[in-house]
This record gives sequence, C-alpha cells and structure tokens, in this order.
Amino acid sequence: MKRFLALPLPLALIAGPAAADPEGYGHMTHWGTGYGAGMMLGPVLWLLVLGLIVAGLIWLVRRDDRATRSAPGNSAREALDLRFARGEIDAEDYATRKSLLAE
Repeated sequence: MKRFLALPLPLALIAGPAAADPEGYGHMTHWGTGYGAGMMLGPVLWLLVLGLIVAGLIWLVRRDDRATRSAPGNSAREALDLRFARGEIDAEDYATRKSLLAE
C-alpha cells in the first residue's frame, strides 16, 4: 500500500495548484487593479446572514415562551382557587364564581 501511494500522493500535492489555475498565476490580472466591491460585500453578506439566523432563533424562543404561558382566563381561575384555598371565600361562593368563569 505504501508503495502504491509513494508516487501519486506527492504528484497530486504538486499538481494541485497547477490544476486549479491552468493559465498560470496571471488569471487575476484581467480583473483590473484590485478585487473591487466584491471583497468588501462578502463579509457584510455573511454578517447579514448570521444576524438573520440569530434574529430567527430569538423570535422562535420568544414565540415558544409566549405559547407556554397560561392564558388570561386561567389566571382568574387560579386566583379564585387561591382565594378558596386561603379560606377567603366559602364553597358556595367559590362554585358560583367558578361557573361564571367557565362561561
């Protein structure tokens, strides 16, 4: 196995840059004197994409948080249960108010 890789591996490493640019190292000379706006807009684009991903994750977490909170009707029922447990209202008053909340 070592003998098999002894010749092709070094040749592949040497030929890699030549295969990537068959015209030689002058392929960028036809573009003018610099990279242009593309070099500056690339990082800005990636920052925008990352910002959108983070904003989307925050939105998902907040939406799930709102969905797991109790509904407004349940808070009145919980308050009524708590008042009955403390003994502030009697069983008849509790049943009357509970039926009113159920409507």
